[in-house]
Amino acid sequence: MDKLDWQGYVQKVASCDVPIPLTMINDFEDWKCRSIVGRMLLILKDMEGAMEVLATVKDVQPDMNDAPEYGLSEAEHKVLCLRDIAEIVWQLTGTGDAPVFYLKQAYKLCRDYEHIFRSADRGKIWVRALEIMRSCGEEEKALVQAHAMLEAEKATPGINPYRFHALKFIAESMAAQGDYNKGSILITEAYQSFPVTEAAERDLAEAAALADAKERYEAYHHCTTIQYQPWERGNIPTLDDVRRLQEENMRKREAAKAQGAEGVANLINQLK
Repeated sequence: MDKLDWQGYVQKVASCDVPIPLTMINDFEDWKCRSIVGRMLLILKDMEGAMEVLATVKDVQPDMNDAPEYGLSEAEHKVLCLRDIAEIVWQLTGTGDAPVFYLKQAYKLCRDYEHIFRSADRGKIWVRALEIMRSCGEEEKALVQAHAMLEAEKATPGINPYRFHALKFIAESMAAQGDYNKGSILITEAYQSFPVTEAAERDLAEAAALADAKERYEAYHHCTTIQYQPWERGNIPTLDDVRRLQEENMRKREAAKAQGAEGVANLINQLK
């Protein structure tokens, strides 16, 4: 990818219906900018462009100690890039080996990273490989991995995205075989590992009240499509956090003005 192609992709992302400011994406030398542009191109259905940009990121080694107060860490950027590369390859080829390879790399980063993820669902990253295996006729192999995950995570009670998605995956298999009662039971069990809110409790109660087994399972499964709140604590800043960040950015702007053009350039880099 040459610089002319890069600028074309940047302009496409910066001028779409949900534009991203140029200051956040223009620097080709910053791989996180390429990460944002590549993933946004996929959202815009430009798979060829997305793959060209994301290919420049796939071998980057993220700083696993990077834990910004706001925004995505390097580890999360890399996980999301690998996830999207896997999806592009899957959509273009319909074969599972390469997508599963990239998803396993993403899963390893999910396991190794010890800080908060802002948007990535670690369990969903892991289970996506199993879903692709199922679509490729390897459901039994995928189920073995799901049960192995449950065994590995049984000593980790409380909120657990890996346990949640493993149980959901097995429930889907049961429902596909016509055992809707078992599928419902498994999803109910999965929600013991989910950060349940009042809205989730209401929806689950409504599902439980349905008499027909298939309708009950479908209502339970619909609940799994809703992220009622973030998986990881500390993911949402408080009003005090936002106010503090605004004050900090104001101080940076005033300092940049005092330093002239060089200060403004440094400020843009800090705010990315």
